[in-house]
Amino acid sequence: MTGAEGERRKAAIMRTGLALTTLMLALLPGAAGAQEAGTPGQPPGVTVPSATPWTGILDFGARGTSTDGDAARYERYRDLGDGFFLEDFRVSRAHSGWLLDFTGEHAGRRDQRYIGTVDRPGRFRGQFRWDQIPMLLSGSTRTLYTGIGTGELRIDDALQAQVQASPVANLPPVFDQFSRGFDTRTRRHIAEGIAEYLATPELTFSANVRRTDREGTIPFGGSFGHSSLVEFPAPTDHNLSEVEAGAEWVRDPYLLRAGYSGSWFHNDVTSVIFDNPFRATSIAGASSVGRLTLAPSSSFIGVNGLASMKLPYRSRATAYLSVGSLKDAGDPLVPLTINSALSAAPLERATVQGEARTTAVNLTFVSRPRRDIDVDVRYRAYDYDNQTPGFALSQRVSYDNTISNLAEPVHTEPFGLLRHTVDADVRFTPLRRTTAGVGYTRVVEDRTHRIFESTADNVFRVVFDTLGREWFSLRTKYEHGRRRGEGIEQGIQMLIAIGEQPGMRHFDIASRNRNRVTALASFTPLGNLAGSFSFAAGKDDFIDSEFGLRDNTHTVYGTSVDYLPTDRLTLAAAYSYERYDALNRSRQANPGDQFTNPARNWAADQADRSHTVTLSAAVARIAERADLRLAYNVSRARARYEYITGPVADRTLPEEVVVPTELPTPTELPPTLSELQGGTADFVYTLTSRLSLGVSYWYERYRVRDFTLDIDANPVLPRGQALLMGYLYRPYTANTFWGRLIVAF
Repeated sequence: MTGAEGERRKAAIMRTGLALTTLMLALLPGAAGAQEAGTPGQPPGVTVPSATPWTGILDFGARGTSTDGDAARYERYRDLGDGFFLEDFRVSRAHSGWLLDFTGEHAGRRDQRYIGTVDRPGRFRGQFRWDQIPMLLSGSTRTLYTGIGTGELRIDDALQAQVQASPVANLPPVFDQFSRGFDTRTRRHIAEGIAEYLATPELTFSANVRRTDREGTIPFGGSFGHSSLVEFPAPTDHNLSEVEAGAEWVRDPYLLRAGYSGSWFHNDVTSVIFDNPFRATSIAGASSVGRLTLAPSSSFIGVNGLASMKLPYRSRATAYLSVGSLKDAGDPLVPLTINSALSAAPLERATVQGEARTTAVNLTFVSRPRRDIDVDVRYRAYDYDNQTPGFALSQRVSYDNTISNLAEPVHTEPFGLLRHTVDADVRFTPLRRTTAGVGYTRVVEDRTHRIFESTADNVFRVVFDTLGREWFSLRTKYEHGRRRGEGIEQGIQMLIAIGEQPGMRHFDIASRNRNRVTALASFTPLGNLAGSFSFAAGKDDFIDSEFGLRDNTHTVYGTSVDYLPTDRLTLAAAYSYERYDALNRSRQANPGDQFTNPARNWAADQADRSHTVTLSAAVARIAERADLRLAYNVSRARARYEYITGPVADRTLPEEVVVPTELPTPTELPPTLSELQGGTADFVYTLTSRLSLGVSYWYERYRVRDFTLDIDANPVLPRGQALLMGYLYRPYTANTFWGRLIVAF
């Protein structure tokens, strides 16, 4: 993006913020004409606050951060840079019936945010928000490409020719000498204006305008064949404008609501061109340049309405309807190939002409006909009707290298979805503070171009709660689900046509049985001691999936304790454990080459474990003037992948026929490890009622082992026919010190 373009975009953002602020101010009645409490025009029952002076708080000072290792991961979504900071501030006052409030966090930093609010209780509320969200992925990435941040990433022709002469020998020295370092980062700016106006006690109007602007680069992967892989910084330069408006009218027993929503996504760069670092000239069979598409611009416009009415026996019925239209903005389609040495057939049209219609219906009935019975019945329907016209291709081009003429044209398969959901729950209260209930959910989905024409998921559940006891509360739920698919016959032919195993099933629609139980208990045996315990366990059995995900199980539990030995000391501790296991099955065979031979089967048995410990202590009013807070947490996660050849015992079946394997014994991969430790200490000393001094310390330590993406697995970025950027999992140890002054006024 050029400097002029950047200035135009900044000016557009500022204009948006100014327009939102002007809109809010235009909606404000004149302060000079504001009514005092009890005067005509003031909503009844609303107390208007009397005038007050400006009050607020400032938290500012100096900060220093030192990091050994991957500093970018430590500051992934925040800015902890050295220097002065204004961490928090807030100012507010009441004047002539209006409440004014302005808050800010991390002022002047990349992660700064501000909120301004004006409130006329019972009449009007307006708010403007500005939020900046940075995302720093890496500070150690390198590349041979120029044009970072644009849609054209180029490598000097002489360097391409040098590498083409001998890729394995020449790529490392070329990369070491001519690559340049850069930060892989994006930033997101969000401006939002919210207004709510109570025209009468029965009628309320609301509006919300939001604009999100994002710029930067993200890692992207491209390929010029199975042996030529490259990573490059793909540009991110898009914005999203959203508008919502609604009106609500309430008069017992009715509630009516109508709304409008609009969303416009615009991407300045909808495709990226990148040079092949291994080749300087294009020929049939090898291209010197590649191209990939990025997200296209699009818009969505919808309207919605809701009607709700009270009924006898403490009941209420509600109906909601929304309809919307999704369209692409007409961005041009990229040709089949960018290789100048190939003559591919032109596309049948220049744009996608993407369009879809959405319809959503929600019907709700809730009732409490008796004090010991609650009924909740809900129906939801969602229809995503994809009206994008079909597209026929008579040729395919793989990796911009070779044209394949198809015997029969391949037609695109626009995705569509029709979902119906019914929920019904009945709860009984046989004893005071004790509830038992049963429930049922049925979800039916029709999806286009999937191996099942439709699926139906039936879930039965039982709940038991006992709440509000003197020292103990318990909430439990058990669920049993059965999902089955219909119309697999045509789906099997689809799998065979694309060279996939006919026994392959996709886990999101495959037939399966599910069982899950959850429990949450809390106890207060003493007035100064409280604790909790949570537990969840479940298993999915994919009953007819010969290949793909066969089953998975999980177990999660946690416990916490809070103890107040004195009115000045608070202690807390928590521990959680998570365990996930999954079995995936495949077969090493190409169509026509032992495709049905079970001796070519192999599987991956995955096991993930995670432990988290959190400790904290707070000491208030040490020597009547000081407060101290300490916290420590550690999270440790491990994953193991065991590869198994030959038939694998199916956990859903008692046994499986054993067939000797024809595959070699696989080499086991080392377990992965991710560990994050963190500690904080905050000390605040009160000098006066309006002035305090503070000292804070943050500590983080991250350790990682990953056989694919850590630095040990990628000691060099250029190797063979692969060129990486260096976005890897890297450890770090970080320390941040804060010296602060807290002023209240």
